[in-house]
Amino acid sequence: MNSLERIAILCLAFVFAALGTAGAAPAPIPAPPSSLPPPSITLAEARTILDGAIAYARERNVLMAVMVVDSAGNTVASERMDGVSANNMLYAQGKAYASALQRQTTESLSQLAKDRPDRYFGIIAMYPGKMYLVGGGVPLIANGQLVGAVGVAGLAQYEDEAAGRAGITAWERMRAAPR
Repeated sequence: MNSLERIAILCLAFVFAALGTAGAAPAPIPAPPSSLPPPSITLAEARTILDGAIAYARERNVLMAVMVVDSAGNTVASERMDGVSANNMLYAQGKAYASALQRQTTESLSQLAKDRPDRYFGIIAMYPGKMYLVGGGVPLIANGQLVGAVGVAGLAQYEDEAAGRAGITAWERMRAAPR
């Protein structure tokens, strides 16, 4: 064995020795407790809103899609009645998202197209493909705080909002009921 081979073997020995000590996994560090606030609206509450909105649609023999989002616009629950286009689910999501982030009804936001087109198109440009500024999105307020929004699509514009408000009425009854 020449000196070059000895150096190569020595280098490999050092590498394997270093890998052997570095390969041992250290004990995992436990995750700190969550500092996130509790969810602003529960799945059970969202289901109550969906059921109330769907009951409204069934009473009128119409079809729709409905979505409930939290205060950040993240989906909590959604429902699409049989026979409703999948596009209506996207519209309901866009209405709920817009209502949550803008903290107002999408009906009032739709008026911006006439009164403040710069603001209307600015909102559309800021959130491309996310906000649908047509009536049917209503914010959810509990104890004076925004906790989410509901979006309804598939009915006439004024009926979309009425269905969402029917779901909100069911939710408010649920929250007021003694537990």
